[in-house]
Parts: sequence; C-alpha cells; structure tokens
Amino acid sequence: MPASGLIALKPIGMNFEEAAAVLDGGLNALGCLRRAKLRAGQRALIYGASGSIGTAAVQLARYFDADVTAVCNTKNIEIVKSLGADRVID
Repeated sequence: MPASGLIALKPIGMNFEEAAAVLDGGLNALGCLRRAKLRAGQRALIYGASGSIGTAAVQLARYFDADVTAVCNTKNIEIVKSLGADRVID
C-alpha cells in the first residue's frame, strides 16, 4: 500500500486503542466543517475545543482561515490557544 493510501501500518509503540483514536477526531471534525461549508473569513464557534474532535476542528478551521472562537475548560485554555484559536471562552 502506498504511503498516500487510506491504509497505513500501526506504529509499533502504539496499541490499537491509541491508533484508532488518532484518526477519529480529525475525520469527524473535517466532515462537520465541510457540511458547514466553512470558508476563509467566516467565524466558527467550536464547543468542546479540547477534545478529540474539537482540537482537530480548531486546527482545521484555522487552516481554512476562519476566525475561531473556542470553548473549553479552564485547564485547557493555553492548549487550545496554541492550536490556533483566536479567542477562548472558559
């Protein structure tokens, strides 16, 4: 299978639960942002921005050049800011 294919080998140091979780957030976030038809310059509110789907959504929304407001728990504010959120609501 080529490296660009849809199937890849699980990293040796990772168990199956960890490997499965790697793709879950990103794929779900991308699907949601595509359905929302998010475009550059639009504003996005991402609730649960420190979870699997939320962290991916923040990064993808920034990639799409959206203005990102994220909602997360106090302890995760700095992490979510580092992912590219323009604003974070506790």
